[in-house]
Amino acid sequence: MVRGSILIIGEDPHPVGELVRALRADGLEVEQSHDADGGLRLLIDRPFDIVVLDLKRPDAYAIELMRRTRAIRPRCEIVLVVGEETVEMARDALKRCVVDFIAKPMANSHLEPLIRGILEASPHESEHMDRPPLKRVTSDHEPFRVDDIVAKSDVMDDLLHKLPRIGRSGTTVLLLGETGTGKEIIANALHRLSRRGDRAFVKVNCAALPETLLEAELFGHVRGAYTGADSDRPGLFQVADGGTIFLDEIGELPLNLQPKLLRVLQEGEFHRVGEAGRTHQVSVRIIAATNRDLEAAVQRGAFREDIYYRLNVVALPLPPLRERTNDLAPLIERFLDELNPGFRPGFSAQAWQAVTSYDWPGNIRELHNAVEHALVMREGENIDVCDLPVAIQDHALSRVTAEAVGEEAATLEALEIRSILNAMKKTGGNQTHAAGLLGISRRTLGYRIRKHHLADEIDSLEPARSVARVRTSSRNPARSA
Repeated sequence: MVRGSILIIGEDPHPVGELVRALRADGLEVEQSHDADGGLRLLIDRPFDIVVLDLKRPDAYAIELMRRTRAIRPRCEIVLVVGEETVEMARDALKRCVVDFIAKPMANSHLEPLIRGILEASPHESEHMDRPPLKRVTSDHEPFRVDDIVAKSDVMDDLLHKLPRIGRSGTTVLLLGETGTGKEIIANALHRLSRRGDRAFVKVNCAALPETLLEAELFGHVRGAYTGADSDRPGLFQVADGGTIFLDEIGELPLNLQPKLLRVLQEGEFHRVGEAGRTHQVSVRIIAATNRDLEAAVQRGAFREDIYYRLNVVALPLPPLRERTNDLAPLIERFLDELNPGFRPGFSAQAWQAVTSYDWPGNIRELHNAVEHALVMREGENIDVCDLPVAIQDHALSRVTAEAVGEEAATLEALEIRSILNAMKKTGGNQTHAAGLLGISRRTLGYRIRKHHLADEIDSLEPARSVARVRTSSRNPARSA
């Protein structure tokens, strides 16, 4: 059964009374007021999920009432009941984030399903809810953790149970997985679980340094080896002696450096740059990681086969976040606690749906950034869809589908459709900009797009978006580069 609270402000007691009785029969909490001042007092005293405004007063009065309602309860949804002749009022109401219209004569058969549809779309978004949806998603037991790794999904639970054995073995490990899946965290865990755990753990990103500097960074150099080498300097392999070195993005290691790495793997020895006559010995455990297909790189001749097999003693694939959705809630809770200690905001139902339906191509790193972005952008106590990064908002908008509830007056429907499509055309299909042009939120724009089944017409604007990008790029070549 749908739950929620509704406030009906209507000056005609007969249809309002019928509506109240019908909604209460459905188990909903309903309050009513026959005048605006009394309705606003009720709104101040307690929050409501939906406010239905059915007024006989002039347009300006109704608009002022909408403004005051929104000021008192920013997160409640407003349904406006208007006369068929007040078409112009629809334009002003659209700019005040009214979620929907009902044209008089008000029919309960239209308004009741509309209210239920809004509540079903936002089951957890009520202002007075004690627990945010994120809490409800999380189970009661503590997640399985190894070295601060959160893992409640089966795939991660299986991976983490292998770590102690692999860590104690001291063997070379190749971590495989997409960018942002936590390869560095797993490497650190393997180091701590090993007998070298109290020694150095040195991280190297093989893609971060140019080839001319990477060799000196790894193996060190002597004074005069190249311009700027004013003194002898040990390389990271020497710094990691007795401990572990983590070679991230190993697939980016230049071909001319790969034989030198092979020598360390086979013999535990290397030469500093500019010191060919002296050999240095080290005892280092190597953990490498890549988001590339090294077997394919070997076939192309971009990676040496002998190094690949030396590194691939134990291969440990890390699952992408889209395959471990049970970890989303505890990961988000952890990031919220780290980034905003002392207060953990909740998520609206729409925001949580957007988060859970998103594929997270950037994986855990992208999730962390998204949580930080939402904390910075939120204005209220909870995180809403509009607080999330644009990529997640756009994805959510393309995924959400719903049936329109009720029948609208043709004049109002035509106005809404025309306004939305004109705004989309003016902005080249950019829904964020279109919502700004209309003066509404992205959530309200998304609702109206679904209501009028405009997805196909919006998809036809795709070429306009491409043209807009090309024109922008041509105006600012530096930014495009």
